[in-house]
Amino acid sequence: MLIRLHDKGVKLAIVACKSMGLKGDGNLPPHDNMDGIQIHRLYENSQDMFLFPGKKLNKILEIAKDLKPDMILCDQELNMRLALLVQKYLKKPIVLLLEDAGKIFSGELHNSPKIKSAMFFFGIPSGPKFWSWLCEKADALITCSPRDQQILGLLSKHNKPVFYLPWPSYIPSNFECASTRENGRGIYIGSLYPFKNTQEFEKTLPLILEKTKTQQFVVVGPGPHAPLIKKLEHRYGEAIHYVNHLPRTEALRLISNSYYAYSPVKIGGWGFIGDCWSMRTPIVMTHNDNYVINSVNALVAKDENDLVSNINRLYDDVELYRNLQTNGFEEYEKRKADVVGDKLYNILTKVL
Repeated sequence: MLIRLHDKGVKLAIVACKSMGLKGDGNLPPHDNMDGIQIHRLYENSQDMFLFPGKKLNKILEIAKDLKPDMILCDQELNMRLALLVQKYLKKPIVLLLEDAGKIFSGELHNSPKIKSAMFFFGIPSGPKFWSWLCEKADALITCSPRDQQILGLLSKHNKPVFYLPWPSYIPSNFECASTRENGRGIYIGSLYPFKNTQEFEKTLPLILEKTKTQQFVVVGPGPHAPLIKKLEHRYGEAIHYVNHLPRTEALRLISNSYYAYSPVKIGGWGFIGDCWSMRTPIVMTHNDNYVINSVNALVAKDENDLVSNINRLYDDVELYRNLQTNGFEEYEKRKADVVGDKLYNILTKVL
C-alpha cells in the first residue's frame, strides 16, 4: 500500500520499531530500503514508542528535515504520543490510521489495568473518552474495520472526518502459487494469543482430525498458545504440524498448497483471510467479524459440530468449493494493495 503511494510520487519515510511483535520472535534490522522507501527502526518495540517517544526525537527530526513532509501519517492509536511530539516541531496535520475505530469508540480496546494506568500517567483519557481525545488531536482518521463503514458519521468527533479503508492484501509480483493442492491438509497462519481465540484449537483440531477427511493440520505462528499446539502435535504425531514462523512467500505457498484454511479469530484476522482469498483457498471460520459473507466467500460455523460439517461440505460439494474460490478471489481483488493505496492517496489529498 505504501509502495503504491511511493509509485504515485509521494515521498515517504517510515519510523518504526525493531521488534517483530506478534509476527514472530527476534528483531528486524535497524534500517531497510523498501522499494525506495527508507524504513528507520529507531525504537526497540511498540511499548518503547508509546512510553518513551522523545528518546529518538532528534533522529526523527533529522529525517524530517531531509524529507520535508506535508503531513504525519500515524499508524495505530497508541503511537499518537509520538505523532503529537513530532507535530510540535513540524506543524503538520496528523492522519491517524486505525485497525478498529469502533472498538476504541465503545471503550472495548485498551481497557486492561496496565494500559489504563499508563494512559492516566500520561494524561490520556481511557475508555470511550480515548476516542474523543484521538479525534481532538488528529486532523483526520481512517478505520480499517468493515464494521465501521455504517457509523462513520457517529465516529466523527470535533468535526474531524473519519474514512474507511479496507485492509490491504499484497502478493509479490514474482510469486508463483503451488501447482497442486494437498487434499488432506488444513491450515492456520497467525499469532497464537488469547485475543485471537486460538485456545479454541484445543477442542476443534481433534474434532477436525477425527471427524473429517483432514489428514494433517498445519499451524504457523508464535504466541503463548504455542505449547497447546505442541501438545496436540505430540498426541497426533504428523497429523498436527506446528511452525513458529515462515517467510511470507513460503507462508503463501503453503496456503496455496492446502485444501482449506480455518480461522478461530473473533475480531480481525483480516490479513489471513485476505491471503486465503488471494490463493483461492476456501476458509472456514467459527466467528464472523462482519468481514465475510457466509456460504459466499467463506463458511462460518455456528459451533464446533457445525465446523466439522462445513469442512466435510468442502470435500463433498465440488460446486460450493469452486464458488468459494471464485468469490474469495473477487474479494481479494477489491483489497489489492495497489487498489487500497489509491484510496489512501485520495484520502490524504483530501486532507491536504
